[in-house]
Amino acid sequence: MRGPVLALVCLIATGCSEPQPAGPVTDQVLLEVLPERITAPNGSMTLIYDGETNPYLTLSAGFLRRSPVGMIEAASYLSWAPNSERFYVNDSGSASWSRLRVWNITARAQAVENPAISDAAVAELARRNGCAKPDETEYTTHGMGWDKDGEQIYVLAQVRRQGSCASGPVRYLVALIDVRTAQIVAVEQDEAARTRWPTLPWAPVTHP
Repeated sequence: MRGPVLALVCLIATGCSEPQPAGPVTDQVLLEVLPERITAPNGSMTLIYDGETNPYLTLSAGFLRRSPVGMIEAASYLSWAPNSERFYVNDSGSASWSRLRVWNITARAQAVENPAISDAAVAELARRNGCAKPDETEYTTHGMGWDKDGEQIYVLAQVRRQGSCASGPVRYLVALIDVRTAQIVAVEQDEAARTRWPTLPWAPVTHP
């Protein structure tokens, strides 16, 4: 009986409880006018943003180990995964339009873009609106955060404008997507998404 008694004492005296699942990791950096250097959580690499006049990203793993990432739009949001193995950019992260772009970091410290994540979220929204072949110009995608391990990403997909493949009843959804496989782990649509994941950065995302 000693075990249960000690557990009861713990609950009464200290208020201890079962560990709760960690919530989304939502750290983001806004890239606007000025140059920025955004260091990975483990300190091993840095993303270099050249500023609004030349909005180019470069990945640096040391002075002599730099590799190009590519151009983005100014006023975009960037987020490193907690495990420092990937990052995303909401390009541009404006309220009216955004395209989620995800890069994986290779063993040689190079960034390789993976469009399958954004495509999976758009495909799910289109499917729920009865469309098998979505037109990407009708939708916008936005990275909203990571799971605590950096292996899954929260993606907002929403209707940007009505069209042949964006005329159904679902205005937006949030999909939790496995980054390695691009498979959807969990999904909620419309207000149910806000209820399930209230701590996601809904601002500056446009209210769909």
